[in-house]
Amino acid sequence: MADRLPLETIDQAGTPQGYAVEALNQLAFQTRLKLKYTAYPNITDAIMALQHGQVDMLSSASSHRRLSPFVHYTLTTWVQPLALFHPLEQARFANMKQLAGKNVATVAGSSAHEALLSKYPDVNIIVYASLVEALQSVVEQQSVALLAGSDEVAANLRAHPQWRLQQAFQLEHGVLHRFAIREDWQPLVDLMNRGILSFEADYSEQTYRRWQAYAANSGQTGQFSYWWLLGVSLLLSIVTSAFVLVRQHLKKANNKTLQLREQLDYWKNHDEVTSLPNRRHITRLLTNWLDDATPLSVLMFDFPRQNEVFENFGQRLGEVTKEAYAKRVQKSLRKHYPEAQLAYWYHHYFVVVVPNVNKDKEVIEIAKQIVQSCRGWLRLEQLQLLTRCHVGYCSYHPRREALHSDTLLANTFTALNHAVKTGVSVCRYRPDLSQAGLVKLTLESKLRRAIGNNELDLFFQPQYCLKTNKVIGAEVLLRWFTEDGAISPDEFVPVAEETGLVLQLDKWVFQNAMRFMARFSSQLPEGFKLSVNFSAATVSLGHAEKIAINYAKQWQVNPQRICIEITESAMMEQPTEAKASIQRMRDAGFGIAIDDFGTGYSSMAYLKHLPVTVLKIDRAFVSGLEDNLSDQHIVKAMVMIARSMKYQVLIEGIETQVQANLASVMGCEQAQGYFFARPQPEADFVKNYLPKTSTKENLRLVVN
Repeated sequence: MADRLPLETIDQAGTPQGYAVEALNQLAFQTRLKLKYTAYPNITDAIMALQHGQVDMLSSASSHRRLSPFVHYTLTTWVQPLALFHPLEQARFANMKQLAGKNVATVAGSSAHEALLSKYPDVNIIVYASLVEALQSVVEQQSVALLAGSDEVAANLRAHPQWRLQQAFQLEHGVLHRFAIREDWQPLVDLMNRGILSFEADYSEQTYRRWQAYAANSGQTGQFSYWWLLGVSLLLSIVTSAFVLVRQHLKKANNKTLQLREQLDYWKNHDEVTSLPNRRHITRLLTNWLDDATPLSVLMFDFPRQNEVFENFGQRLGEVTKEAYAKRVQKSLRKHYPEAQLAYWYHHYFVVVVPNVNKDKEVIEIAKQIVQSCRGWLRLEQLQLLTRCHVGYCSYHPRREALHSDTLLANTFTALNHAVKTGVSVCRYRPDLSQAGLVKLTLESKLRRAIGNNELDLFFQPQYCLKTNKVIGAEVLLRWFTEDGAISPDEFVPVAEETGLVLQLDKWVFQNAMRFMARFSSQLPEGFKLSVNFSAATVSLGHAEKIAINYAKQWQVNPQRICIEITESAMMEQPTEAKASIQRMRDAGFGIAIDDFGTGYSSMAYLKHLPVTVLKIDRAFVSGLEDNLSDQHIVKAMVMIARSMKYQVLIEGIETQVQANLASVMGCEQAQGYFFARPQPEADFVKNYLPKTSTKENLRLVVN
């Protein structure tokens, strides 16, 4: 309990008194409970004591957000109005809108504090540890007004008649007087509620009015005491007065330090935008529950459009959107699952911990509720955002396993990632998901080492002219051989794209391709062109042109003998940037080929503005070319489009003589495929396709 007339006070003998204490004693008599009171100097200290388990109940509880997750409340016994007070000399305020941008004092942890935070965000809140300090700040003009319980303020004003304050107005919502009980004492809540229901109809009102009258009498005594002390203080020496002033100053400084420490502790454990418990706080709570072997489930969900809002609308609206998104989920959880603890994790991820729930059916219902609350339109200012989310969850069964909080959270994050990748709304963690992640990490580590140690290989697949049946070029293909066997590009290229290694991979391939051209330039047939692929990420980010131009210059390779192969997706990810980058490579002399043409989603209207020289028809249209009229019509149409745009046409995947003949008849000029030659190592390609020369290899390298 704290000293707050007419609810609570401590008499000269140290005995607790007041409306709340009398009501508690009556309840204790009815329920045969034995109560022990502990007094605290302010509300904040009492709340902290309850949170840390030092007491089991608060005699007059606030509905502050710091308290709500840790307690159960009893029924309301009395409602005290919340009112605004300001100096008599100051014009009266009519409503809270007039206080926008002004400093308003309140007591830390009180219902007035919570009301200001949640309902009046435009007001500048000055928080004090006690009501007396808050009142004094208004008197000293540090704040323009005070928001607090009207009866408590009235009692203090009677005790300090020199503080000339008046009441401006009352808020619609008042201070709900009720008892807050630790969350693990549900039976005590039930006992207290039965006792409160047994009170006679006018018992609470009569008791409360009596203690209001006591507060008035106490105020008169306080008035006499004040004037007596004032008279005595006037007779004290200058040294004694100075000593008192210094002590007051030190006390005020200590109170401010305590207030700052409390605020610092709060923000260390809460997200400043959403005011939700943060990663540090929820991890500590989770650890405590695991130490107590409490069965529980952890759910993690995302806000995938957060980055989009931040990038396009700025930080302020991004934070407002994030807060509104969190409030939507918090409201849903409080309504359907009040025991669930919502927390902000990091970036655009949120965590929900549900103690005493670990059955799949129950957890899936909670996950579905989260998905439902996240789905729909979010309308804020000029922004109308259609939101969605994915949920991953992992449950803890004390009798089956022993888990660390970090492991449980990591498993939940793995499940969420799998949900995002597969497009499902809800995903439960399975051990094989971690195994897949471990395989990816291992492959990433090996690939990073392979690039650094030059352990990769280039293969070359010849490209033929269908009219002359001569080799006119080759496509460079990347291969990776390890002690355990070959690893397919279909396995390691996606890993490289996910982990950012694809840029290093593209650099390695292009540099070694230029090295090949420099070594064998004198043996290459006239008109021979080497085709080198770049990934979509490298092109869209503008790195492809730098790699191509720099390495061609470094190895003194004529860009006209190099054809850069780019997929349709690379052009469509960042169309403006990709177009500019491709144009610069074309201006430098490189040929540009659109790889896998026909399988992507590029439009003809866009392609006609690109400096493309070659269209490569994908092998997907070749396998049925001999007896599938649809494939034949599609290939004919693509050839006509290419010719209308003055592009050369190269068809991939030719495996039979019939396919080669049909491709030639349809107008394809170049081809590659197993019918002509399979991809082969550098040594075999040189031996089979380059004419022998008696001159020594002339390796040219220019170092800038």
